[in-house]
Amino acid sequence: MPHLIPSLRGLARAFAALAVLSLAVRAQSLLPPTRVALDSLTAFQPVSANWQLAAGLGGDPRREKTLAALPGTGVLICNPGKTPDTRGHLFTAWDHGDVELDLEFLLAPGSNSGVYLQSRYEVQLFDSWGKKDPTPADCGGIYQRWDAARGAGKQGYEGTAPSANASRAPGLWQTLHIEFQAPRFDASGKKTKNARFTKVLLNGFLIHENVEVTGATRSALFENGPEAPLGPLMIQGDHGAVAIRHLAFKRFDPDARLTVGQLGYQLHASALGKIGDYDSQKPTATGVPDRFSQAAVEKSGKFALVLTGTLHLPRAGDYAFTPETTSPVRLLIDGRPVITPLERGGQAGKITLAAGPHTVRLDFLHTGNNRPSLELIAEGPGIAPHALSGAENSVPPGERRNAAAGSAKKILLEPAADRVRLQRGFVPFEPKKRLYAASVGTPQGLHYAYDLETGALLRTWRGPWIDTAEMWEGRGESQLAKPTGPALTLNAKPTVALIENPRTAGWPESADALQSSQGYTLEADGLPVFLSRLADLSIRDRFAPSADGKTLARRLDFKGSLASWETQVLLAEAEVITAQPGGGWVIGDRGYYLDWPAGSVHQPTLRKVGDHQLLVVRLSKSTLEAPLAYSLVW
Repeated sequence: MPHLIPSLRGLARAFAALAVLSLAVRAQSLLPPTRVALDSLTAFQPVSANWQLAAGLGGDPRREKTLAALPGTGVLICNPGKTPDTRGHLFTAWDHGDVELDLEFLLAPGSNSGVYLQSRYEVQLFDSWGKKDPTPADCGGIYQRWDAARGAGKQGYEGTAPSANASRAPGLWQTLHIEFQAPRFDASGKKTKNARFTKVLLNGFLIHENVEVTGATRSALFENGPEAPLGPLMIQGDHGAVAIRHLAFKRFDPDARLTVGQLGYQLHASALGKIGDYDSQKPTATGVPDRFSQAAVEKSGKFALVLTGTLHLPRAGDYAFTPETTSPVRLLIDGRPVITPLERGGQAGKITLAAGPHTVRLDFLHTGNNRPSLELIAEGPGIAPHALSGAENSVPPGERRNAAAGSAKKILLEPAADRVRLQRGFVPFEPKKRLYAASVGTPQGLHYAYDLETGALLRTWRGPWIDTAEMWEGRGESQLAKPTGPALTLNAKPTVALIENPRTAGWPESADALQSSQGYTLEADGLPVFLSRLADLSIRDRFAPSADGKTLARRLDFKGSLASWETQVLLAEAEVITAQPGGGWVIGDRGYYLDWPAGSVHQPTLRKVGDHQLLVVRLSKSTLEAPLAYSLVW
């Protein structure tokens, strides 16, 4: 018996206001990093013969253990040899202490490399694709320290495994973001604070937060030497083939911070419509807070709070201010708007300022029933992002958020060891949450989210399944079923659509009026088969993970008759889609693979629409009854 999903589009429109996501996450910085121009090797110390510049990769890096270089620049490729002059590491010509680092890397099958902060502390790069229980030696791991004097089997110690295996298949570009604090030393040179990885993201997934390292990790340049405030960045070059591109960094002065003095506040304890409505009114209370924070003023219920003071800047340059809140907020510096209020939060802003004092005003409007919360994150030239409005201005936001994150309520669901689980609920997906969606968890550890309204695979991920706290905790206002593992995000466009003009038409953003969900059926192991109709065409849509959890297979079955307009199936959309050796396609700039079975009667074609390519299958009467099957690999 199918599980019926009613078509409630009228109700969906009524809930449109609820559909917009308001996720309290820190926005990307408005201050750009310094990019390492890979048009030459001048940014690096003299390199050994295993390193070369290239325009890109040729051959088949998914399967070949040596990376083929295309003539040109923009990408660094390392193919280690067997002699010392072909096994050297890569060192930057510049040193760093506190730093934010971004790069993209690509590994050949079985490859092994590493990124060493200050040439001492390694974040491992390794072909860990599909491994379910990663260790410190797997991709993204903070590698162990090493001491031979500890005895056989005990030489390795410390080291931190990534919180989940976020690594992708060989031959795909992967992203790494590191926020690092160098060790601290007193005037005599004695270490007073260990080095710390405040945050590490692999392919956009947080794998480390606030991890201390007590000394250099194994195989570091200075493994047996003393630690220091500075050192060059090092990329390991003697273990396996690796490519590097889009290398960028921000270096920070550990002692530079913004401060606010001469504080004052005005409190308006009443319900107000928008920021500024209270300017002509007499405040309920005034005073001097002990810090530039809404939490420093006693208040309750709905209110407007105005904080004023003098902002002191250590140097001239561009400054960025980012609010972390779900309440309207505004920031004025010298009377100039920097943060502009939104219905739920504020738009981060950038401003160029001279060194010295500046007047500052912060307006905070609390209109809901939730607990008021605000952090104001400031960043400047050589000044690391830090919480200006927090109780401890000297503590970076990553460390402050760690304690708050640890106390956040979580209700984690996992599939059974021998059975698939399906959870109906709203699924977060920019720019709006999907109201008719299901999250499916499998024993293989490969999960996915599906939009029943459009028949779209929204995302697929490995590792932990979903967090349902926002569905079930308290009032469950946002109703979100959130994926908790590292994900490959796709799109929410209809999988099957009617195309009036196949030569010129783009792909529809929403479901056709003739399309409707017919619910789903469950197979014996709980695996769902999603049912839908498009005019007179019935569609069965089934996903199944491989036994090792590395690939997700999709099968579409059709029955009925085709409409007068052409019926097409959208397989993938990207700026570039290229055929790969052995069949199938590489989607995007080596973002993921779409494997196509040999002998399929369906023949995909590429359509160019604007600056994108669509990989589609045109259904016909002669092929309609044949299953359409393919696999996603990432």
